[in-house]
Order: sequence, then structure tokens, then C-alpha cells
Amino acid sequence: MNVLYSHPDQSLQNHLAGVLKAVQQLWEQRQFTGWETTEEKRRLRDLLCVAAVFHDFAKATSYFQDYILSEDKKKTPLNRHSLLSAIVSYFIGKKILEPQQHASYEPLFLFLAVKRHHGNMNNLFSEVNIPQEERHPLLEQAKAIDYAGWNDIVFHLAPFLPETIKSLHPLTEEQVTQWVETFFEKDIRHWRRKIRRELKPQTVQTTQFYYKYCSLYSLLLDADKNQAAFQEKLRIERKDINSFCVDEYRAKQNWNLEGINRLREQAYREVKENLEQAPGRLFSINLPTGLGKTIISLKAALQLRERRKCERGIAPRIIYALPFLSVIDQNAKVFEDVLRYQPFPVDPFMLMKHHSMVDPYEEMFGDAEYDFNENQARILMEGWQSELICTTFVQLFQTLISNRNRALRKFHRLSNAILVIDEIQAIPVKFWPLMREMLLELTCGMNTDVILLTATQPKLFEPADGLIELCDRQKYFNQMDRVRLFPNVSTKQTIEEFVEGLNLYPERSYLFILNTISSAKELFAELKTKFDEPIAFLSTHIPPKERLKRIREIKAGKYRIVVSTQLVEAGVDIDFDVIYRDLSPMESIVQSSGRCNRNGLRTGTVHIMHLWNGKKGSYAGLVYPKVAIEETKALLQQFEEIKEQELFPLIEKYYEIIKTKLSKSESIKYLNAVSTLYFSGEEDPERIPVSDFQLIEEEYPKIDVFIELDEEARRIWSSFEEIIDMENSLQRYQQLARLKIKFQEYVVSVPAKVENRPPVVNDYFYVGYTSLADYYDPDTGFITEGVTAIW
Repeated sequence: MNVLYSHPDQSLQNHLAGVLKAVQQLWEQRQFTGWETTEEKRRLRDLLCVAAVFHDFAKATSYFQDYILSEDKKKTPLNRHSLLSAIVSYFIGKKILEPQQHASYEPLFLFLAVKRHHGNMNNLFSEVNIPQEERHPLLEQAKAIDYAGWNDIVFHLAPFLPETIKSLHPLTEEQVTQWVETFFEKDIRHWRRKIRRELKPQTVQTTQFYYKYCSLYSLLLDADKNQAAFQEKLRIERKDINSFCVDEYRAKQNWNLEGINRLREQAYREVKENLEQAPGRLFSINLPTGLGKTIISLKAALQLRERRKCERGIAPRIIYALPFLSVIDQNAKVFEDVLRYQPFPVDPFMLMKHHSMVDPYEEMFGDAEYDFNENQARILMEGWQSELICTTFVQLFQTLISNRNRALRKFHRLSNAILVIDEIQAIPVKFWPLMREMLLELTCGMNTDVILLTATQPKLFEPADGLIELCDRQKYFNQMDRVRLFPNVSTKQTIEEFVEGLNLYPERSYLFILNTISSAKELFAELKTKFDEPIAFLSTHIPPKERLKRIREIKAGKYRIVVSTQLVEAGVDIDFDVIYRDLSPMESIVQSSGRCNRNGLRTGTVHIMHLWNGKKGSYAGLVYPKVAIEETKALLQQFEEIKEQELFPLIEKYYEIIKTKLSKSESIKYLNAVSTLYFSGEEDPERIPVSDFQLIEEEYPKIDVFIELDEEARRIWSSFEEIIDMENSLQRYQQLARLKIKFQEYVVSVPAKVENRPPVVNDYFYVGYTSLADYYDPDTGFITEGVTAIW
């Protein structure tokens, strides 16, 4: 009997056995859902086993075997395997579900998961609207199956399969041919009618279909990709983390428990005690900036993890999400320092960072003795297989709401997990209703714990949602007396007028936060003219490497005066005596105030001004929603001075107003798409397809520009040019992936409409070292001509 292959280096039997074993192990860690009865859970597990074994059924054709073993990998309709495998899986799933299958969508979910296990999800109606001309190549494939070889594979897998699947063994050409004919003659029409009739926004009010389907799809994808990449090589043992490591870390710091440190200690103990018996799965830690929320939340997550392990027998993974790339490295370093106080090594399977600027190989295995290549490192990172994952809002929420294969692969990791959402207020207001529904379903249907972490908690949830406050937030806000806010928003000023009336005291440090890059550059120029001393400038038009260097210098006290855009608002650990903030939404003002007198060692001052750009109007109006600016201005105009403890009721009032005035239309359209499985397609009056979801939308078209800023940048660009010239496409891809992170340290995004566009070299906008003066200002970064730069 000939050996059937799934990949050039692996037999089909070995691959399917590995995928089956993997999905069963993954299912055991994710079986605690709130949707189903015990019988329904059993059926879903059986369907997953069908997907694991039959997702590659059509690889048993002679067409595929010739293709996979040939040097010339030319794809044809006859050597493709997903559609026939999906049809066979579908009919086996129907047999398992009888007699419930007539009302159930689960056979369709199984069909879709197998059909799309190498691609992205499409419009559900399109997925079953398969042209009749597809039937002939499928019938040809059915004839070309090596049934003896296939049935022998299933025979060897039988001890690990549910009884309902064993009863369908062995498969014959007649049976598979009949299934193909029946699918095209009967089932396609059935699903078209059912989808038209039932999956309409007016009739579906639940997101459960979406969660069930994405979980099934995700589990299959993860098992399939892991097995194909690692075969028998990957063995990941789960690790315990004792939450006492946080206590030990804090004890070693020898913090003086006076002043603000006393409040930090009090908040730490209160959260710890409240969490011991707190009901539900939706929690909040709402504390003023500077009270150590990062350490408190890590303790809470580890403590809750221990509690859930006792209840369920399985320790949840912790997913810690932040809105800003600039903060992830900082927080991950704190987590690493803390985790060193527990007995296991802090390796990639203990702690992992995942975002667009991380080199998978360096992050996962740069300092560890693992025999994995770059591709395997990427697969491990994208699969979120660590105990603690530190990632971005974009990675998290565009996994939760997505049609993309690569993103949905880790969707199942969101179940039976502990999700810490840091700076929750950074979620755009228009998405509040959407995120409320999606997060509630996580806690109810997926047994996920969610901890919200912020100094300015938005009104995402309703009182009936059961949000548990883990600390008495008002108590801590009432004790804050670090800053005074002085609103001056009724008077509009140009930047020139503002600087004319500005006096800076020599013994104080100053931070100016503006809303746009253009206004920040203009203010910087005016300040340089008026004050004869070094001034630091921060914006995204300065390459990331130089930006981080300046932040380190600011923290070290090199600069007394700093001009920045809002990139310093949250998570950047810098401290000033006086802050001037251009008018912005209330939550942004509170976050900016957190950069002032953080440790309460003196009296800090925050001035809110209203900068004006002549005929173009307010700079705030270029960046923020009109309603947010109007309501903030209306509230601030009631005060001449605001004490820090008065910020709590003020932000509460602001969010109440915003909630009543926010438009729910975009959230409702996305929820309609999620509930009706409208993964892709055209936007209509009731739905925006899931594929269109972007947490952060670009305000204007941008281009990426490489700035050859120093000798290191010159070496990186030279390496880039050498890699581009490589003939081997796989080697070129791997080398570019390795270079990406260092390359991105010198890249800035600028408006696409700039008049001074740099030349394009190797498909990249490039500012060479010898032409820096034409495009780059050493103080303020890329020189934008002919546009108003918003960010």
C-alpha cells in the first residue's frame, strides 16, 4: 500500500493523528463554556474531531499526491483539497447530529471551518452559493481517492475517535459521490433558503453563533498549523505561577510606605482581599494615575488564575492588552522582573510580547536554547501559547472581531482566559456598545474573566451587567491632591498669542501637549525663539529609536521643557511640575494630568488652553469627535480651578453625558454583522461586514518613509538592499522578517499628500543620509510641506 502524504516531509496519517490529538487537548482546556448542555458539548467535541480527521480528506487523491511530491508545485482545480474535504466533513457531521441537524447550524459551521482552513471567511451566503460547474472536478476527485489508503488511516485512528464517527467507516467512492451530488442538488438550496430566512439582523439577537463558529474554526486552524510546523517536536508543558511572586517582588523594593506609597499599598491590599470571594467574571480596577495599577493588576490576574484553577482544574492564560506600542515593552519588563520571583525560568512559554514591532525569533528564542526556526517562532508567537501574553488592543480586538485566518487562529485562546484590558478608555466611543456585547459574551459563553484597568473608566457597561469594582475608587480619588487644573478654554488663542503671554519659572519643569503635529511644531519654534535653553520635541514624525532616546533623556532630567503630541498621555513614565494641554476630551485631559507630579512630592499645575488656527478653527476639532470637545468645554467652563479629587465626579458626569449622546449606529451595524455571520461583503443599511472592522482608523492616507538617521540606519538600509536582491523568495522573506524590527526603528508615517515626497528606492520611500537636510529636521523630525499634519 502506497504511503499518502499531507506535506512533502510528512505522511497524511501522521499529520491527521497529530491534529486529532492536538484538538482534543485544546478542547479539554476550552470546554468550560456557558452555552451548551453536556450533550451539546459532546456533539461539539465530536464535530471538532471530524474536522481534525477529515479536513484533509481530499489529499488522498492521486492529483494531490502528484502535486505534493512534485518539484513544480502548480495548483489546479483537481489538486485542491478544501472543498471536497468540507463536503465529506459536512455529511459526517450531519450523521453525528441526527435528528437535531435539521434545525442546527453546526453542520454548516463544520463545512465552513474545513472549507476555509487555508483562507479567510467570506460572506456566509456566498460560501454556500457554490456554482454548479464546481461539481464536475469534485466528482473527478471522488474517483481519484485512494480509498484503501484512506480507510487504513481511519482504522488506525479509530481508537481515538468518537463512536459516532467509527460507525461511518469505511468510506467508498459511491458514498462520497452521492454526498457531492446531494450537496449540489439539495443541501445548497436548503442553506440558501435558511440563511435568507433566518440570518437577518431583525431576527438574530445573539452573538453565540459567531462565537461557536469562530471557536470551532480557531481550534482546527491552531491544531493544523502547529502540527504542520512542528510535527512531534512541540511539547509545551503548562506552568504554575504562584501569585506570591508579586508580594516577594514588592517586598524587595523596600518602598517607603509614606505619602503616595501608602495609598499604593492600601489599594494593593484592597484589590487582593476583594478578589478572594468576588462573584462574576467582569471586574474593574479604577484608580488614579500613579497608584501602581500595573503591579496591582498582575497580582489580581495571578490570584484569579489560582482561584479558577481550583474551580476548573485548568489554569487560565493571562492576556494583558494595552492600547500603545510604546508601553508594552515597559510593562513586559515589569512582568519579567516580577516573574523571576517564582521557581520556573521566565522563558517564551512563560511570558511573551506580541505586536507588530516584535521580531518573533528574537522575542521567542533569542536568548533561549530552543531548536526552532524563524517560521516556527512566528507560529508560536501568533498562537499565544505562553502563560502571560502582553499584546496590543489591535491584536486583541481584531482577533475578537475578524474574518482573517491568521487572526482567528488564536480566537479560542480568548476562552477560559483572564483578559486584562489596560487603559480601557482608549476604546473609541463609537465602539462602546459593540465592545459591551462582545465582552459580555466572552464572560458568559466563553468562561473568560475580564479585568478593566483605568484611571478614567468609561460607561461601557450597564448596572445590570454585574461589573464588580475591586476597590473603592472614589476613596482614592478623594485623597489625591497632587495637581490643580486651571481651565482657560473660553478664550481662543493662536499659538503666537499663547507664547507671548507665557512665563516660565526657572525652578520648574514644563510639558506642553498639543493635538496635532503641525501645532506642536509651530509651538516648538515659538518657544525656541523666546527661551534660550534646550527643548525636547516628541511626535510620530521622529523615528521610534530617536523618540525612545529622547524619552530616556527626559526622564534623566536633560530637558526642562518638552513639547509633545498626545503620544505621552498614557503609560509614558515622565514627570513634570507644570503641564499645558490644548483642549481635548475629558479623559485625555485626566491622562495628561497623570504626567504631572506623579509621586505627590510637590504641587503640580495643569493649564488647559484652547488653541486656534485662524480660519481652520480649533486644533481639537481636527482630531477628536465634536461632541466630546463640546461637552468637555461646557464642563470646564464652570470652573476657574479644579482640584485633583474633583476630577472623579467630573469625569463621571462627562461619561454620562457622552453615553446619552453617542451614536450607536456603527456599533449596531457591526453587531448585526457578527450575529448574522456576515464576515465579508458590501456594507448595507443594516450591516458593516466583519472584515471592515478596524479599531484604529487612519484619519488620512499615509506613506511610510525610511530615515537614514545615523550609521546604524545606513547599515540596516544596506542589509535591506542586499536582501531585496536575493533570488530565493523564501530566504528573502525570512531575512526581511528578521530585519523588520530594526528597520521599523527608522520609519515614520507621514501624510501621503506631502509635496516633498522622498524618492522611492526598492519600493520604499527613502531619505538617505546625504539628503537628510532636505527632508528631516533634527529637532522636529520629517519636514512636511504642503499639508496640515494631524498626527
